[in-house]
Amino acid sequence: MAMGKAIPTFLLLLFFGGLKGQNCSVSVSADSLTACVGDTIFMAATGMSEYQWSHDATLSCDTCASPYIILSDTASYVVVKGLSQTSQVATNGNFSNGNTGFLTAYTYNATSIWNEGTYAVGPNPNAVHPNFSSWGDHTTGTGNYMLVNGSTGGNKILWRQIVSFPPGVQVTMRWWMLTFVTPAGSVQLKLSGTNIGNAASTPNSTGVWAQATRTFTVPASGNATINLVTTSAALSGNDFGIDDISFQYTCESYDTVWIAPKSDAQISIDTTALFACDSLCFTLNNGLDSSGLLNYQWVLSDGTADTAKTFSHCLSDSGDYFGYLLTSSNEGCTDSVALPVMRIGYSRKLDSLVISNDGKYFANGILVLNPNEVIGLGAHFESYAGSRGLDSLYISYGSGNLNEPGILPSQMAHGWNPVSLSQEPQTVCVYLYTSDGCVDSLCRQVAFYPTIAVPNFFTPNGDMINDVLEIQSTNTDRLLQRIYNRWGQLLFETEQPDLFWDGKVNGKPAAAGVYFLEVEASNLYTSGRPIMQRKAIHLIK
Repeated sequence: MAMGKAIPTFLLLLFFGGLKGQNCSVSVSADSLTACVGDTIFMAATGMSEYQWSHDATLSCDTCASPYIILSDTASYVVVKGLSQTSQVATNGNFSNGNTGFLTAYTYNATSIWNEGTYAVGPNPNAVHPNFSSWGDHTTGTGNYMLVNGSTGGNKILWRQIVSFPPGVQVTMRWWMLTFVTPAGSVQLKLSGTNIGNAASTPNSTGVWAQATRTFTVPASGNATINLVTTSAALSGNDFGIDDISFQYTCESYDTVWIAPKSDAQISIDTTALFACDSLCFTLNNGLDSSGLLNYQWVLSDGTADTAKTFSHCLSDSGDYFGYLLTSSNEGCTDSVALPVMRIGYSRKLDSLVISNDGKYFANGILVLNPNEVIGLGAHFESYAGSRGLDSLYISYGSGNLNEPGILPSQMAHGWNPVSLSQEPQTVCVYLYTSDGCVDSLCRQVAFYPTIAVPNFFTPNGDMINDVLEIQSTNTDRLLQRIYNRWGQLLFETEQPDLFWDGKVNGKPAAAGVYFLEVEASNLYTSGRPIMQRKAIHLIK
C-alpha cells in the first residue's frame, strides 16, 4: 500500500443501486383452448430459451417452442416448462458510467487514492496514484474500472447493490480483479451479511486480470442485497482494481394450456364387408351416439342418401357398392367414415336339369326311368358375362356326384353320359355355383321301372338246385305269376315277389313237360303300366 495521509473511515451513501432481474416467466399463446376431437391444436410458448412440453402423448415435439397435438376425447391440459440461461450485468457493472449505481463505505476521490480506504473510477490507476503503474480495464483496455486503495480496517463494504432476481434461483456472480501492488488484497462476497464461500484474493501478480465467482440462492422475496467486502488489513499492498460485475442464473417457469374438447361427432360402425346373393338388406348405426345428439348424412353409391340416425336399406342389383357416413355435432365438430364394402352376387340361372333315358316317363310328378337303357345327366343354364371367374356345375344323385369346376361365362350347357345310378327311388339335383359363391339349383325325383328275368326251365327233383321256378326282379313291389298247362288250366297263381312255383299241383308233383307262364311286375311308379312277360317253361325231371 502506498502511504498517504490517513482520514476517518465512514459509510458514504453515494447511490442506491437497484438492478431488476430479467423476467423469468414462460408464457403460452392461449391459456385455454377448445377444439373438436381429432383436430390439430397448435400451441406456442415465449419468454424463455428452452421449453419442455408434457402430459399429452400426441405432442409433435416436446422441446420446441411451438408444438401441436392431435386432440383426443380424454385430453384436458398440456404443461410447458420454460428454461432460460440468463446473464445480466450489474447496474454500471463495468463502471462505464463512472461513480454511480452502487453503495460503498469507501471514500471516493476522483483525483487521488493516496489514502487507504479510498477509491476512484477511471481508466488508469497511475492517474490517481503515482506509485501505481498504468493498466487498462478488463473489458476494452481503455475504459473505466474501480481503482481501490484497500482499507486497513478490514471488513469494509467496497461495493453494494440490491438486485432483483426470480425468487429461489441459483445465481453465479462474477467479477474481475487486478492487483496494483502486492501483497494481494482480499474480497468477500456477502449476501445480506452472510458470507458466500471463502474470500477471493486478488491476483498474486500485478497487472493481471483474474475472475472470481461465487454462487448463492436468491431469497424468497427475490431481492438480494449483494456486498463485496474487503477483508485484508494490510498496510502494504492491498491495492487493486475491480471490473465487469455480472450475474448468471438458470430461470425455470411453468405454464398450463387447459383444453376443453367440444362435443364430438365420433363414429363407430361395423365395417365388416357385406355380401349376399341377388339382394342385400342391412342396418347400420353409430355405436358412439346412444343419445342421438348428432346430425347424420349417409351416402351410398347407388344414389341413396339418408339423414336418419339408423341407416336401413335394401339393394337388389348385383355389383359393388361403396359409401360414407358424415356426422356433425351442434358445436360444429365433424367426423366421417367409409361404410363397409357391399357386394351383391348374382345366382346364375339354371334352365333345366337334363336326365336322358329311352323309355322314361312321368308318373305323379316322378320321372320313371328304364334301368335297361343308358342314363345321362346334365343341365342347361344361362350365359352370364358378369362372372368374375370360372363357375362350377355340380350334380348329386343317391350316394354319387358329378362335378365340373370350369364353366365359362359364355357356356350354356354341360352333361355326362353314361351315368350309373343305383336302381332305387332317389333325388337328382343340379347346382350351378358362381365364382362369388352364389348358387341356383334344380332337383328331380326319379324312380325305375321293375325288371324281370324268367328262366326257360327248372328241375323240381329235390336236389336243392333249380327246384323252383325262380323269377329274378328288381324295383318290384308286386309280382303276379300264373302257371297254365297246355290245356289252359290255371295251376299256380301268386302276387308275392318272393314266392315261386315248386312244380306241384294240389301237393303232387306235376308231370314233366311244357307249361306256360304269365308274369306282371309293378311298383308304385308303374301307374297301371306293369311290365309283362309270357313264356313257355320246361319242367324237367
